[in-house]
Amino acid sequence: MIEQGGRGGVADYTAELTHALAQAGWRVALATAADHRFQPTAGVRIHKVFHYVRGDSRLARATRRARLGPLVNAVRFLVAVPRLMALARRADIVHAQGWEFAPLGVVAIAGLRLAGARVVQTSHNTFERGRALDRTHRLLARLTSYTIVHTQADVPRVPREARGRIAVIPHGEYGFLARSGGPVEREAARAALGIGAQAFVALLFGQLRPDKGLGDLLAALAAVPDAQLLIGGQEAGALAAERARLESPELADRTTIREGFLAMDEAARLFAAADVVVLPYRLASQSGVLLLAYGFHRPVIVYPVGGLIEAVRDGDTGWICARADVEALAQALGQALAAGAQECRRRGEVGARLAAERFAWPVIARRTGEVYREVLGDG
Repeated sequence: MIEQGGRGGVADYTAELTHALAQAGWRVALATAADHRFQPTAGVRIHKVFHYVRGDSRLARATRRARLGPLVNAVRFLVAVPRLMALARRADIVHAQGWEFAPLGVVAIAGLRLAGARVVQTSHNTFERGRALDRTHRLLARLTSYTIVHTQADVPRVPREARGRIAVIPHGEYGFLARSGGPVEREAARAALGIGAQAFVALLFGQLRPDKGLGDLLAALAAVPDAQLLIGGQEAGALAAERARLESPELADRTTIREGFLAMDEAARLFAAADVVVLPYRLASQSGVLLLAYGFHRPVIVYPVGGLIEAVRDGDTGWICARADVEALAQALGQALAAGAQECRRRGEVGARLAAERFAWPVIARRTGEVYREVLGDG
């Protein structure tokens, strides 16, 4: 298994999947970052393959000042490819959990194929944010034995070179991940965040990129004056892009921001304080944040895009906006506010049950193992 980042949403997914595969009898070698945050798991051996410059070391600060961080880390990624090839020679199958930059993924998979590996790849997103890399993705598909996507909506977006070698396996549930944050009471969480006990609170959580819909959410919030907004996650351009609106008199007193990479106990406090989790994504395959919301027994509001609607039962586990625009989002926020805290709790409980039934990790591992066996049978 290759997961290059060592932290974040894909790492959380990989941790759950490798644990479930090990429980199902597979022996797993996980290649990941040297500063990874994976916990030890029986049956999973971790190899520290990728060495990045990040954090707050003297080298990291100097690299950021020179704006060389992406270049330096790309070179370090390429240096790790021979180690990946060596590990691949000892494996029956190699499963890559996507790539942060597709052209580097092409180099890695080409090396793995030269090492004789059969490669399965999970495409956690079947769209590229702001880059025109269709030719690169077609080459990735051609080099890969099988492609896994999370929703039926993803299938038409997979390059034609992979057609006939695609499996739809849903994203697994995050109940265990949510519970790892420890128990947090709603009232205590709100007190710690300085939010009133009776307020209606919407949460935007995860990596804060502009395409995650913060701008739409702030515009919708302005139309729902009794709602408050809680924002949590690593800044990736969205806060900077919306700084003026966040600091406006209209919204400054109704928004609470916890910026940075948040440990699960910190995330648990944010979810405990929220009535509803909002995912106004303009583009989406599936969302780990959505499954995490269900894990915390919180309902969701989503735009009707991509595979999000495949995991939401409108009126039962959350609200699906009529359209992917500010007006429809404001309407959904207003409906959630009018429904009240008790109805939000009911929908959150239904979402938790839905996730435990439909997205259980033993089922995900079994279906992933079936893909492995099909690829190995082809060999």
